Amino acid sequence: MAHRRDADPSPLRTGIAHAGLSLLVFGALAASLGVGIHFSGNPAEAGPRQHLALFETGPEETPALKARLKGEAPTLMTAGTVVVADAGEDVSGDEPSLGVEYADLSAPDTAAQSTTPAPQPDDGGVRINGKMVRPGESYGEVSKVVSLDTAPVQGLTERVNGLSLPRISESGETPSDVYARPFSNPESKPVIAIVVGGLGINATHTRSAIEELPPEVTLSFAPDANNIQYWINKARDSGHEVLMELPMEAYDYGRMKMHPQTLLAGDTGARNLPRIERLLAKGRGYFGVINYQGAKFADDPGAVGPMMKVIRDRGLALVEDASFQESEFDKVAARNQMKYVRANSTIDAKLTAAEIGSELMALETQSKEHGAAMGAGYAFPVTIQTVKEWTEDLNSRGIVLAPVSALTSVIPAEITEGKRLQTGSLTQAAVNPEG
Repeated sequence: MAHRRDADPSPLRTGIAHAGLSLLVFGALAASLGVGIHFSGNPAEAGPRQHLALFETGPEETPALKARLKGEAPTLMTAGTVVVADAGEDVSGDEPSLGVEYADLSAPDTAAQSTTPAPQPDDGGVRINGKMVRPGESYGEVSKVVSLDTAPVQGLTERVNGLSLPRISESGETPSDVYARPFSNPESKPVIAIVVGGLGINATHTRSAIEELPPEVTLSFAPDANNIQYWINKARDSGHEVLMELPMEAYDYGRMKMHPQTLLAGDTGARNLPRIERLLAKGRGYFGVINYQGAKFADDPGAVGPMMKVIRDRGLALVEDASFQESEFDKVAARNQMKYVRANSTIDAKLTAAEIGSELMALETQSKEHGAAMGAGYAFPVTIQTVKEWTEDLNSRGIVLAPVSALTSVIPAEITEGKRLQTGSLTQAAVNPEG
């Protein structure tokens, strides 16, 4: 009789069987535990709980609502409706129930008002975020900013060596005119222009300058900024005219990291002209260029001349900041008959609100003496905040905030007389070219 031997069980099959049994046992235990919790647990203690309140409560009384703006009639909001209550009108029946008491908004006693009149704006308006809103106006109407034309404007760009460069149109229109912010000063008041530069490097500071500064403030962008065309478009949408910064050689060039397209002193165009074209091709929609550093470059007429010719031939204006004392810019610009202006001072050479405020006050004095003045600064948070606050009541001091393009002009060559022209004379010539 043959002998039969049973085969050994498969390890894989045994493992699968044991795993299935384990899952079955633990699943049954978990289900039993869940059923027990469901029938015996307290739902109120099922998780952490936090009480939120719209208003702080006190032991005795609740705070009274106040009018949002002094001198305004209270505005009662209902679903889809705005109801304005006149002073003295009984609106108790329409008050929304918010669980608080309302402040007394009834008309003040006539006798008391005659002895202690409430302060009111001179023109009967209310100031909101630095904007005076007069009777019959809305804040949206007052703060509305007219966007500048989207760049590039047709006919003001050409392709050269694969680069998009600004140009004078066939009809004679120049970027310095078309891309400048419109400006008028019918009462011939003193004007001040401010340019804030270094934009595009820090997105937060750039957005703050574009959105918080008045549209009359000119903005300049670094050529190595990220998404520079996006920021230029955003600035122009907010009403700001813009400048392109040209990095130029300083006396400490070589000891610090500089832009690879820095314009060099001692060059007559062989290296600088291709660099200028690359810099100008970084973006579109700027009315002119402004120097970034450049004390050594600006002191070399042989290097300045070819740069000025390129800028003039492309219909751009040149703006010089106040970072150096000696410069050939004004004399070469006069010989080339191109639009040019120089800032009176760097407003944030010392980064404190007090020092910046002092520089701005000095500009006010200079504008009243010469008719116009200009300051240059960078997009530091303290600079943006100080300039913003300073501009809020500038009109009340008899001064008009102007874009930088309003001060650029063709300086007659004979008034330089071979010497460094004073900034006051430059701005005065811009305001009154015939003088």
